[in-house]
Amino acid sequence: MNQSLHNRLFAEALDRYSFRVATPDDTPAIVALWPEHWAEAHYRDRGIIPDEDRYHKWIWTMLEYGGGTWLLALDDGKAIGFFAYSLDHNFSEKPVAVMGSFFVSKAHRRSAVPAILFELGVQAARDDGACAFHAPIASETLSSRALENSFTKAGFAVIGTMMGRAL
Repeated sequence: MNQSLHNRLFAEALDRYSFRVATPDDTPAIVALWPEHWAEAHYRDRGIIPDEDRYHKWIWTMLEYGGGTWLLALDDGKAIGFFAYSLDHNFSEKPVAVMGSFFVSKAHRRSAVPAILFELGVQAARDDGACAFHAPIASETLSSRALENSFTKAGFAVIGTMMGRAL
């Protein structure tokens, strides 16, 4: 993509959408994206049964007690995506950021929203003192190839594989 088109797409997205760090009050908005997120993740194929109430409580706890950073993308005040990471600081001098979730509603994926959330997430992790960023990507999601391409273009290297099965 040429730089002028890239800049125009970003400018258009920044005019339309807003981005900010989530607070506990944003829990219902994040949970509202959950059905679409789950439908694409194929969790049921591995015997994982959704529990929206548990998810709501977990998100609220993460946001209330600082269990990670959640960045929101909003369209006219409505949450349409999020990027979440936590800092793993149990084995290195500086923390390592680890992506927990990255989701943008399908209706907004062809905009610059995913790229902006991604760049904001990496910059926020850098600002939090992270020395590296690990991003597990489940290959079964609809957007996995696009995510892999975005991370590769940003200098990320494949360092592992995510495996899963029902028990």
